[in-house]
Order: sequence, then C-alpha cells, then structure tokens
Amino acid sequence: VTLVVVAYGRPDLLEALLDSITDHTPEAHEILVVDNASPDDTYERASRHKSRPRLIKAGKNLGYGGGANLGIRASKSDIVIIMNSDLEVTEGWLCPLLRPIETNSAVIAAPLYVDENGHVVESGASLTADGHIHPAEVSSTGSVPVDHVSAACWAVKRSWFERMGGFDSSYGLGYYEDVDLCAVARSNQEVVVVVNESRVIHRIGGSFSSKAARRLSHRNHARTETRWYWMRRGTQETPWPCETAVSHGRVAVIGDHPEVVSDLRSRNISVAVLDNATELSRRSNRDDVVVTESELTTVADLAPRAEVAGPEDLEKALLRAGVAPSPTPPRPRFFSIAATRSRRW
Repeated sequence: VTLVVVAYGRPDLLEALLDSITDHTPEAHEILVVDNASPDDTYERASRHKSRPRLIKAGKNLGYGGGANLGIRASKSDIVIIMNSDLEVTEGWLCPLLRPIETNSAVIAAPLYVDENGHVVESGASLTADGHIHPAEVSSTGSVPVDHVSAACWAVKRSWFERMGGFDSSYGLGYYEDVDLCAVARSNQEVVVVVNESRVIHRIGGSFSSKAARRLSHRNHARTETRWYWMRRGTQETPWPCETAVSHGRVAVIGDHPEVVSDLRSRNISVAVLDNATELSRRSNRDDVVVTESELTTVADLAPRAEVAGPEDLEKALLRAGVAPSPTPPRPRFFSIAATRSRRW
C-alpha cells in the first residue's frame, strides 16, 4: 500500500504525521510525500525524516485534490491511502481501513477522525438537496455507508480512482473536490464508508487565510450544488443525520433501536432517527415506513402514507411499502448523466 501525503507548509505537522506512521504502521507500506510548492523548508525536512519517504515537488500549489492526483499517478501500489499532512495515525489504524477496499465492499473508505483527546470530530455525513453537509451518527463498530466523508484520509484502489478521473482539478484551492468524487461514486451505484475501528487524529485547519478559505469554499459549494442537485433533489434541506441521497427507500425510526438502524443502512435504506413521533411533522410525509413501539395515533396522523410497524414486524412493513433492501445501491436517476462530470459550470 502507498501512503500519499499531500503537504503545503507546516513541516512540523508533516513530521508529526511521519513519526506516527513509523510508530503505528507495522504493515508493509511506501510513503510518498507531495510537496505543493511550500514556501518554507517542508521539502528539505521531509527528505531528512527517518521514514525515508519518496518525495515529489510540485511546481506550484495544486490544491489538495491536484496534489493527490499527482501522488497517485506516481504511486506503485494497487491500494492507495490519500492523506493530509495535518493527521496523526493511531495504533491499529491501517488494517481495518483497508478491509472494505480489499473485499470490494466499498470504493472509498475513511477512518473516524478524532481530536487529540479521542473525541470524534468527523464521522461522515449525509448531503441534502441544497448541497450542505450534515454529520452522520457515530457507531462503535463496523463500517457505516455515508454520502460523503472528508478526504483527509481515504483508502481507494488506484485503478478505480484513475477510472473515475481522480479529483476534479477545477475545484482548485477551495475544497469540495472530495464531495464531488463521493457523488461520482454514489451516482455509479458504489459505496462510500466510514470504518469505525480505524481512528486518525485530524487537526482541522487550513493552509491559507480564513477569509480566502470562505470565499473559495462558497464558490465551490455553489458548483457542487449545481452539479449534483439532480441526484440529491429527493433529499430535502432539513438535516437528518446519515439520511442518504441514494437509497432503496426511506424509513423513520422512532426511539433507540441501533440494531435496526444499522441493518437498514447496510442494505441501502435511508434512515432518519427521531426522538418522538411529533418530529414526523417536519418530514413532509416522505417516509415509506415508520418504526415505532408507541404513539401510533400520532404517527398515523403525521405520516399517513407510511407503513407503521414495530421492530419485529419491519420486514413485512417494508414488503407492504414496496421497499426492497439490498446490499447493492440502487440505479440512480438519469444514469447516463451520472457517470459524467462536465467541465462547464
């Protein structure tokens, strides 16, 4: 496996990442550092590091996506880990991350991103029709399918990445190239997962000023919303954690039923977890099935279209609603468009 690290400045963070890889990655690996024309001594300090990484110096700052594309083209492994330089890996991080890629159960796998105290700072996200990102729920084990997860640390097959065209370089320095590539994967009926057994420390920050970051981010957000609205238009703007845009059907689960939620998501059902039945009033009668053990009258009033069932009768309710769960994602609408990323905005 090749670890492609994209760096721009902050050699102290890069050295901390390389130290952590040395300490916590006993598996066979190659490190390839892409220096995005750093204005300091990042390249020189990386060349002296004990991990002895292979180095590529870009002629200009290509942005994160462009730097990753450059590194993957130069990699020698079938499986590549794309990494930002502001990470630190933890013990046992690599094997669980590789598993979904090696078994072809996903095309993109990311770890849980945590802070230095072990608190989760990102666990993947769902995307709504307005193009906004809404954090997914955290699970303690297994892999969770998501619409999007930050590309700060991604495991991918090099052949798949190149076949999809890599990161779209037209996004430049303004983020959202990872949102775009996740959408490409999902539109091609492929799976993006967060692997809960793999944890990586992510010091969330930027290599340029916050004012510039906001301007470029807003520009690229608008581009992403325009490009992929056709796919997400069935997912309204109200954020419901981990409710996916590409699914076989929609289920609202009222109360604490983690096993039901996990099973449905593993079979590409979009799930919204509600605290009580009154929250159905914000769902715009969009659920195929509502799972509840109480408040039946309220549910019937607020979700008249939905089949209502307890956890034990869920399969029959799905059948009555015409929902067919499957580990294979559904064929998206406008499939001929889905495989194409137009360069015209």
